[in-house]
Amino acid sequence: MTLRVPVSALSAGERALDHATSRYLVKVHRSRVGEAFTAFDVDAGLEADARLLSADPRAARIRLGTPRPAPVVSPLPVTLLWAVGKADKPEAVIRDATALGVRRIVLCTTERTVVRLGERAEARRPRWQSVAREAARQSGRGDVPELVGPVPLAEALALGAGSVAMVLDPKAELTLAQVLAPTPASTPLSVLIGPEGGLDDGELAAAAQAGFRAVRFGRLVLRTETAAVAVLGALLGGRT
Repeated sequence: MTLRVPVSALSAGERALDHATSRYLVKVHRSRVGEAFTAFDVDAGLEADARLLSADPRAARIRLGTPRPAPVVSPLPVTLLWAVGKADKPEAVIRDATALGVRRIVLCTTERTVVRLGERAEARRPRWQSVAREAARQSGRGDVPELVGPVPLAEALALGAGSVAMVLDPKAELTLAQVLAPTPASTPLSVLIGPEGGLDDGELAAAAQAGFRAVRFGRLVLRTETAAVAVLGALLGGRT
């Protein structure tokens, strides 16, 4: 598989890479002068053929061909609304959701959300963006999902407007499969997954008022990060 290297603002011609990208190319992957690779710009959804001109691990120089649309971008408008978890759970969910092809990830806070990031959320955002970019590189994806939040649940629910919106609830009568069966493959989807303690009755009522249909998924109770991956696999895997 051709090495893929993230490079921002792609344009044809020669250029120097920043320190981090130079080290990644030269030290981590031991690329040598003259070796070819694929440069990709996840923000623009573009990629280009590239060749290493100088193997300086601090400021490598490369030659880029004419940029072209990336062949693999998120094909389906699926939004994940996920009650933000503690420790490294957000990174795991962002990484897996990106690799699965989700279009947008909305981190939200609920009554039973354990972690309260507050002002620390902005400090973590660059790390979350980096995790998404690396997941895109590893999976061969040419774009990254939009990252939103953390935001209050009420604000997150508003982002489900215009889609077939669902909220996981183990007590629901409808199953995920029953809602998806009559839904055309190109239809925008949104799915809300609550925290470890689940959404309370008031939050479930607010979700219903915002147009989210309660659905159950499987017979077992999953951890919130596991549920995110499993549900996205069901939503995206069967529609691509």
